[in-house]
Amino acid sequence: MKTALECLPCYLRQAMQVARISTDDAALQLKTMRVVAGLTTTMDMMKTPPENSVAVYQAIAAITACADPYLEVKKESNKQALAQLPAFAEIVAGSENPMATTLRLAIGGNIIDYGAMRSFDADAAMERCLHAEYVVDSSRELLQQVKGLKNGAKVLYLADNSGEIVYDSLVVKELAGLGLDVTVVVKSGAIINDALVADALDCGMDTYATILENGTSCPGTPLDSCSQELQLAFRDADLILSKGQGNFETLSEVEADIFFLLTVKCSVVGAHLAEISKTAKDKLPGNGELVLYYHNGCT
Repeated sequence: MKTALECLPCYLRQAMQVARISTDDAALQLKTMRVVAGLTTTMDMMKTPPENSVAVYQAIAAITACADPYLEVKKESNKQALAQLPAFAEIVAGSENPMATTLRLAIGGNIIDYGAMRSFDADAAMERCLHAEYVVDSSRELLQQVKGLKNGAKVLYLADNSGEIVYDSLVVKELAGLGLDVTVVVKSGAIINDALVADALDCGMDTYATILENGTSCPGTPLDSCSQELQLAFRDADLILSKGQGNFETLSEVEADIFFLLTVKCSVVGAHLAEISKTAKDKLPGNGELVLYYHNGCT
């Protein structure tokens, strides 16, 4: 997915939001806005939005001397999600199709996104995700593929944000319980509220899966910039599950079979997804639509 004109004011919005979190110094906040505004004039619009955001967040960190402005927010997101985990685990255990239920919870958790949204109601989103229809629904294909995997087959799970990674652990636990070899991919450096190794360990993900850093501080998975280890794991995977908008934006045009699990929180992402999934555009306005989309890289 390419960067759109609508992304440029979004970078400025994020810059103001993060500058105010990072420092109380009005002069530094103003400098941040001016520097980021300058960056938008030279951005490569053929790159994906997450790739262009790297320079934005690096500039903010350099000006404010705050490398991880969302650190405390991430910790609190994990704490709140962990408090809910036992109740959700009971829902999964009592459901007719535990795998399908965990997928719904993971997708609902993707509402936790401080880059795409200024505000959200995580509790309401988690309640809704158990009953709302997927706007793009490849759940049957995914469940069939999971059922057809042999014992020890390799599953690559691309995590997105902190907080929601706790709900991801339900999916990973279910996959591991089927005898599958799961690798969970997190970012190598702080960027917005994206999950790092510490977040994966917080929710016990290492109990069920191998934790792998992707080699970048990009809020997505730009394969060409990722580590050789990640690229090898990507090529060798029997099944790839990709969580969140950032991963979708960076992988929506790659030649690989990927199941995208996300809540759509942006009209530009919604329009792109509508086009490639052959869904009516008005069905994906970017207001929190639930999506489980199978991208066949051979077509």
